[in-house]
Amino acid sequence: MVTSKIKKFIISLGLFAAVCFVFAATTDLSARFLDKAETAYEDGNIDDAYKYVNQALAVAKDESSQANVLYFAQTVYTVKLQKIWENYDENAFEEVKGFIEAYPKIENRKIKTLIRQIENGVASAEKQEAAQRQQDQFNQMMEANTSQTEKLIEQQRAEAEQRSRRDAEFKQSIESGFSNMGKAFTDSAAETKRSTKVLTFSIIGIALLILIIVSLIVLVVRKGFKAQQVQQEQYVQAFKMLAANQSQTNRIMLGGVTDLYGANPTMRIAGSSTWAPAAALPDVEFSEDDQEELKQLAIKCEEIGTKIDAVTGRKNNSKNVSELVYKLSMALGLPQGMSMLYFCAAMIYDAGFLGIDPELLGATNLTDEQKAALNEHVKLADKHLDFVPKKYWEVFEDAAMKHHENIDGSGYPNGLKGDEIPQIARLIRVAETFVSLSSKRNYRETMDKETAIAKLREQPQFYDSTVVDVLDQIV
Repeated sequence: MVTSKIKKFIISLGLFAAVCFVFAATTDLSARFLDKAETAYEDGNIDDAYKYVNQALAVAKDESSQANVLYFAQTVYTVKLQKIWENYDENAFEEVKGFIEAYPKIENRKIKTLIRQIENGVASAEKQEAAQRQQDQFNQMMEANTSQTEKLIEQQRAEAEQRSRRDAEFKQSIESGFSNMGKAFTDSAAETKRSTKVLTFSIIGIALLILIIVSLIVLVVRKGFKAQQVQQEQYVQAFKMLAANQSQTNRIMLGGVTDLYGANPTMRIAGSSTWAPAAALPDVEFSEDDQEELKQLAIKCEEIGTKIDAVTGRKNNSKNVSELVYKLSMALGLPQGMSMLYFCAAMIYDAGFLGIDPELLGATNLTDEQKAALNEHVKLADKHLDFVPKKYWEVFEDAAMKHHENIDGSGYPNGLKGDEIPQIARLIRVAETFVSLSSKRNYRETMDKETAIAKLREQPQFYDSTVVDVLDQIV
């Protein structure tokens, strides 16, 4: 039993000696690392001093060794953080903060201040970088906007030039129409009035007519781009003055006359679909009532056309379509009177839209049911055409109800095809689509003339190819 106790004592004594040896060795190792750290620090090698002082901290066990190491570690860490502050290294900074978390006694007020300064500096640098990125993005956006604005200005300038050219051509066509009408009136007066007194009055009337036309042309040139209402009033006054100087034997021009003063006068049926002469209509005498009726018809058409454009949101659509229909009619060889009548009817071809719910007209994504309701506008025009004289009713009705019929019969509301579709409806079908393609819409950009014509040619099942060919020649 005594022997057993002696063995236990010897073992315990050996373990104690081993612990003392390890402790002494550890203390000695900590001191050696600390010496290396101090030597490196004196040599100005802060990174090595920082490395050795961390190793000394790791092996220091007793409080005395730790105190010595911690005191010197604060000096090394202070210099290390100052270097990081001068030349920021994110990895080195995170490593320092990690050691401080492991050995919190290292941190003193100066070290805390340096860490705060570095963190604030990093945050400030990040903010500056973010601000610079935002500035760069803003500059890029401004450059893109500037480029887009320049393109838009150039496009608007081109559109203005094109619109000016179209207006000039239209005015020239109207002036030519006046000239042709004056010649016709002169020839008629020479054939039907032989007496000296009547001839004298005719010459005086023609002289007055020439003066009026010259005055009108000068007025148009000086006020070239006035509102549509002023232009239309001028046309109406010109018609009225022309009619006032003509005898009771002259026929009304807007009644569908095709060859007013030819050797074999004939008239075209108002609702005709072909481009060849058709059967005759009864003659219409140009009375004072007819003059007033013509004036009121022109004024009313322009007034309603303006309302249609307002509810549909298509600026100047009625004016542009009616002018193009007039030019097409003349280019196709239709008489002046018929062309003028088509001009008036084309101003109010979409009168049915006045009977459609405004909210439906302003909708963007339409359901099939809403599209069907919108198509009903061709059947709602009649109550807005009650001002049209009975002798012109067929042309206006064809314009309003049949301008969505297609050559192949796929249109609406009646599925007419080929020659079943009246002239005025075919003209409007082509003119309306061309004006739409050439005008800016919310859902697409404008097309140039060549692209719009090509688009029409791609769909001969919808549009009269003869009309499209003529359109290509005049625009």
